Amino acid sequence: MGAATLLRVSDLCIHTLEGRALARDLNLSLGRERVAVVGRNGVGKTSLIRVLAGRQAPTTGTVHRYGSVALVDQDLDQGESSGGERRRAAIERALERCPELLILDEPSEDLDEVGRRWLGHRLRAWRGGLIVVSHDPDLLRSFGDFFVVEESGCHHFSGSFDGLQEVLRSTELARQARYLRRLESLRQDEARHQRVRQRRQRKKAVGRLHELDRCQSRVRLNTRRGLAQVSQGRVDSIAAARIADRRAWARATRRAMRVSLPLELVVPELPATGDSEIVGLRGVELVRGGRVLFSGVNRSIGRDRIAVTGPNGSGKSSLLQLMLGELSPTSGAVRTRLERVGFIDQGAENWKLDASLRDHLSRTLELDSVASVLVAHRFPLALAERSMASLSPGERTRAALIALFQRPGLELLVLDEPTRSLDLLGVSALAEALGLWSGGLVIASHDRAFLEALGLSAGAWTLESQ
Repeated sequence: MGAATLLRVSDLCIHTLEGRALARDLNLSLGRERVAVVGRNGVGKTSLIRVLAGRQAPTTGTVHRYGSVALVDQDLDQGESSGGERRRAAIERALERCPELLILDEPSEDLDEVGRRWLGHRLRAWRGGLIVVSHDPDLLRSFGDFFVVEESGCHHFSGSFDGLQEVLRSTELARQARYLRRLESLRQDEARHQRVRQRRQRKKAVGRLHELDRCQSRVRLNTRRGLAQVSQGRVDSIAAARIADRRAWARATRRAMRVSLPLELVVPELPATGDSEIVGLRGVELVRGGRVLFSGVNRSIGRDRIAVTGPNGSGKSSLLQLMLGELSPTSGAVRTRLERVGFIDQGAENWKLDASLRDHLSRTLELDSVASVLVAHRFPLALAERSMASLSPGERTRAALIALFQRPGLELLVLDEPTRSLDLLGVSALAEALGLWSGGLVIASHDRAFLEALGLSAGAWTLESQ
């Protein structure tokens, strides 16, 4: 062990409560290096750094820390101030402790432009060990060492951020192919289990013949036989339906993967003309906590494409809540045709459904169409089978948008920080889908690069702190 070693990990394994592996047999040593941890949503980045910081116990393996460690979590306690203000204060407190190893989970999340510049300056001046989990391209471009977390394992990448993006893209199709192989393996296992059950059923039928030799009452024998047949028939029916579903889904996903679909096929086409006003604000003022967030707001929104920007605490989320009827204005009036509006909250909290995205889409689409939609949007097929409530906030945001695109009558999308917690490939796919959406769009965001990609940075609706 070198004198500069701050962290040593040996044979580390981390599993979810359901038993899904997040890290397997991980070994690493870290000193005063600057390392960015990247990876797709839901692969376990947060769990990994919490284990490294001693906030969470590993399933197996050991973590030795040879210096003080400070961790700033992604999820912060709620309070009266905005998310960005709380995050900046939490990072300030961690820096003041002068730990030998600083670990930050999505530190630029919720920060406005001033806050992001402040963060960049403070991290460039930091001389201790640094581990940062982030999806922020601007922040990641300041790193030259990356720890890539994937379902197949973790590995180190040394080089530029642009080079890292190429590596991530090249592994995406391989990951989807692995999913299809696993799906086919599950289908074969189900079919094998059904054959075993059928053999057992035949043996039971032979056993019933021996009951006749014991001269049991024919009525009693027939009753027992009938009950057994009904019970076994129900089991066989469920098993057969499961196998048929697996077989159909495997076929649909294989067909979809072989075809390169343009996103235009899955983004709804709207009529040439629509409602001139979907949301109307007349003389709106909002006061919260004794502070005027905004006043005298007059605006009519139809199929306009609007970015809502402004510093932390200026009232961006509150403005969206007013539009959706979730808040009442202090004065003035708000009129909204809610049947025309689709809303995705920060982290898609309002889309925590028990149903999976696949099941949700299957209510209105054939299975082949479901697979085509998912592949066209580059949504991970394995995640599409998990409940939307169990998805990470970033992947749930993407799932919610795909689901909204299937809703009849939708003309206006209202999105609150849609790139929050979304991985790099997900941000690219989201920007592409929204770029093809011909309806109205209201986005509250601090993500300058994302807004520029959508052509919304110029002429943004900017709220100012009062």
